[in-house]
Amino acid sequence: MKNIIRITLLMLLGGWFVACSPAFQVQNDYDRSVNLKQFKTFRVEAEKNITDDPLLGSDLNRRRITEAVTQAMEAKGYRLDESNPELVVRYLTDVKDRQQVRSNNTMSPYWWWYGPQNNNISTYSYEEGRFIVNIYQNRANKMIWQGWASGKLKAPNKREDRATMMQGIIGDILHTFPQATSDTYSTEIGTR
Repeated sequence: MKNIIRITLLMLLGGWFVACSPAFQVQNDYDRSVNLKQFKTFRVEAEKNITDDPLLGSDLNRRRITEAVTQAMEAKGYRLDESNPELVVRYLTDVKDRQQVRSNNTMSPYWWWYGPQNNNISTYSYEEGRFIVNIYQNRANKMIWQGWASGKLKAPNKREDRATMMQGIIGDILHTFPQATSDTYSTEIGTR
């Protein structure tokens, strides 16, 4: 009886972890010739000359994404500077219709005896969303880092969960962006 309870609990926990696993795949790329740890200030804005999805690109979602990017960058030690930042963090979103084709081949190893079986083919349509974060060096106006998350879009059930969802996605994208380093030289000079 105890083994059955343990197995049931393990299956429930396994199902919970699978259900809570992120639906978005995150990747990034960066300019290896630039020392990303030299920057300390940033500004956030939407990417220019991009036509946004009417839902993901709405003013409400732009504010959510801006807040999520600001939170993630400040958590890494960067300071928001609207007037003269070292980095400009731009974001964009897009949605594409996708289809997945599934084949359920019911061919039996005994087809010669029972005859050929049917091959069931089904299609599944869904929307794939992408959240893209581009980081530019402000002086050179040159992209130095890009991160993106793509996956099946599923709107949260509660309105307050939308901000949490955006924070999670943007946090995952910026996870590999380096922490801001403290200026050790200025603190040593100030203490002498």
